[in-house]
Amino acid sequence: MSSCHSSTKKEAISPQQQQTATSDDYEVYLPEDNQPKNGWPLLIAIDPHGSGITAMQHLQQAAEQYPAIIIASNRIQNNDPNFMAELDKLITDARKRYPVSDRIYLAGFSGGARMALAYAGSHRVSGVIAAGAFAQPDELRTIPCPVIGILGMDDFNFSEAAQYLFNPELLPVNVHIELTHASHEWPGADRLTDAWGWFQLSNESNKDKLTNYVERQQQRIDSLMLTGDLLQAACSSRNMASVPAFEALVPFSKNTNELTGSTAYQQQLEALGKSLQFEMNTRQELSQALIEKDALWWTNEISVLQKKAETEPDVIQQMAYKRLTGFLGIVCYSYSRQFVARGDAAQLEQVLMVYRLAEPNNPDVLRFTEELKKLQQP
Repeated sequence: MSSCHSSTKKEAISPQQQQTATSDDYEVYLPEDNQPKNGWPLLIAIDPHGSGITAMQHLQQAAEQYPAIIIASNRIQNNDPNFMAELDKLITDARKRYPVSDRIYLAGFSGGARMALAYAGSHRVSGVIAAGAFAQPDELRTIPCPVIGILGMDDFNFSEAAQYLFNPELLPVNVHIELTHASHEWPGADRLTDAWGWFQLSNESNKDKLTNYVERQQQRIDSLMLTGDLLQAACSSRNMASVPAFEALVPFSKNTNELTGSTAYQQQLEALGKSLQFEMNTRQELSQALIEKDALWWTNEISVLQKKAETEPDVIQQMAYKRLTGFLGIVCYSYSRQFVARGDAAQLEQVLMVYRLAEPNNPDVLRFTEELKKLQQP
């Protein structure tokens, strides 16, 4: 793993390539074999904060197990109006410098996932891993390549994927969902490795590689079922069933139908529906209270939310409380940006009061506090 201009894997970069690398626009990971017969797949990674190192830390394991060149942007971040042109530039640069094949993939988290999906809707790519954010059916239908969305059930963006659990017919056949228990953060390296393996082995002819991968995924699905995580197990099983090479080894379609038809699965789905309805209603109440309620009310409300997120005995309902605590932080961030742009010191001060209570250690709170001081200056 290295910056574009300096490499810890110098043996994989030619002297000419080192000389022409003139910026630190991205981090790069190169497989040990610098002379692949047909080039390595290229995986472009987008972190919402423009941290190529963060993206690389999560994805390098995947590229080590299923060799690929990773280019992780240090420039592209949330609210970047030129992200498509910048992605074009990254891909062009990678093709000039490194032994890249014609297979181009995108992986992004949160805002990075949204940018990856938008780019894939208008450019030729081989696949997308979208983590921490997803898209509506109309947008997904514009994307011709395979897509894997990885959403945490504790994530405040979970509802963007949950609609497809209740209405799977809305999901295009090339689009797949994986669930985790994570909050709003990059998925763990193991989950990203599994997703990358799904792409790389979908057309694999080596039976040993296929068998090893399929056996590991079946073991993971079995483990999820044993722990009662039936929604996650069903999504993973359905995704495996979509690949003929995997289905030929294990009857994932049959297993998926049996699982989703079970009483226990239907009960979990019903409980999830109720928790999502509770969440949406509470979101509306919190959004309205943001401008109206005082510090005493918010101190009590946030204390209750945070306590429920830790102690609620019903697991599915507990996840709703976790999503609500995350939502409160993101809505405070969104309103703070709006009020700074409008120069509205009074409204910004009110929102920051809530923001400090909800996420006292968030660096954005300090940044917006400085903006408030500027607005309050005579």
